[in-house]
Amino acid sequence: MTRAPAPPPEVRRARLAVAVTFLVHAAVFATWAPRIPSIKQALHLDNGALGIALGGLAVGLLVGTRLTGRMERAGRTGLAMRILVPVQAVALVAPAFATDLVTLTAALAVLGLIGGMLDVAMNAHAVAVERLYGRPIMSGFHGLWSLGSMVGSAIAALVAREGVDVRVHFIVAGAVCALASAPFLTRLLRPDQEAAVTGHHVEVPGGRRPPVPVVVVVMMAAMGFGSFLGEGAIADWSAVYLNESLGASVGLAALGLSVFSGAMTASRLIADRVGARYGPVVVARAGAALGALGYAVFLLAPGPMVALVGFAVAGFGIGPAVPVVFSAAGNTGTRNRVSVLGPVVSAGYLGAVLGPVAIGAVAHRTGLTWALVIPLAFVALIFVAAGLLRGAAGGDDSGGGKGSGERAGPRAADQTAARAHGPANIDG
Repeated sequence: MTRAPAPPPEVRRARLAVAVTFLVHAAVFATWAPRIPSIKQALHLDNGALGIALGGLAVGLLVGTRLTGRMERAGRTGLAMRILVPVQAVALVAPAFATDLVTLTAALAVLGLIGGMLDVAMNAHAVAVERLYGRPIMSGFHGLWSLGSMVGSAIAALVAREGVDVRVHFIVAGAVCALASAPFLTRLLRPDQEAAVTGHHVEVPGGRRPPVPVVVVVMMAAMGFGSFLGEGAIADWSAVYLNESLGASVGLAALGLSVFSGAMTASRLIADRVGARYGPVVVARAGAALGALGYAVFLLAPGPMVALVGFAVAGFGIGPAVPVVFSAAGNTGTRNRVSVLGPVVSAGYLGAVLGPVAIGAVAHRTGLTWALVIPLAFVALIFVAAGLLRGAAGGDDSGGGKGSGERAGPRAADQTAARAHGPANIDG
């Protein structure tokens, strides 16, 4: 297999900057979530009031993902990231100083708004860096996001156990995230570099596919929706399922999300290599098949230990789904949009918000086991529609052809790099 040439040093530094951004984005939200009980108790909120406040966070996230279209079209997501990363770190502090339900909801809405904007911006910038690399690297970024979430939540849990005041905790965490990321953010792609590979005018082999009809965008959005729904379902319902349906102890039931998340992180960290060799369609389809197998195992499991194996297999299988879908969306446009990444990310967050709620409603009527078939159906959708993800990095140059996930060759990567850096820098 012919390998793409090594990218120039500035592109490698941009990759590191994007990786740090993914870590910080995850760490901020992972810092907030474990301290929810402390904030709830301090403000004397009941479950209904807390639900309203969390609704503010969800609305903020969804709105934020819809405010990035102009920066994507202009190729200025790097500039946006330099602003949004420290602003997000500052926004983390606000919920700790809320005095009632109204101020908490407003603070969470702002945190969600910034987080949603940064999510789209960092994924769009990752697409630009990925194009300059000439091979898949998106799954690695999302693997680091998962790792940042796991580490951030573990640190937050330890801090909470020690009884550290939430305000002190969030101030320190916000300061660390802002200061630690600042030196790296200066290494993001310059606007002219980014626009050279992502702008609406770019027509480069191996880059964005020809305009697609709306039905393709809808299917990609459905895959994004289903991927986030599947993750949210495990996060919110795995412990309940293991405890109430399979009789696991509370401690054992808590391992469901841990093994799922750990397996998901591992698969994302290795998926890029698989994608570079076999293409994104194979990664998505094989992952969906493994994910479906894992779901079947834990839904049919006679006991909690077998179910835990199912959770691990499911996490490993569906782990690459989000990065592959996002990479494909970032390389796919319509006649009116340079990229459909924004709508697909929005659909994903919608799945994360509505999915667990829908599962709860269905579980109330039919039982939790049948309700958890819902995410399994979306995993099956990814398996069937995986051919639409050929535009992800590592896929076929034209988006057509055999549907086997053929890779964009080094020549395509050379031409893309030439537009961004000039011929003298192609070979690094």
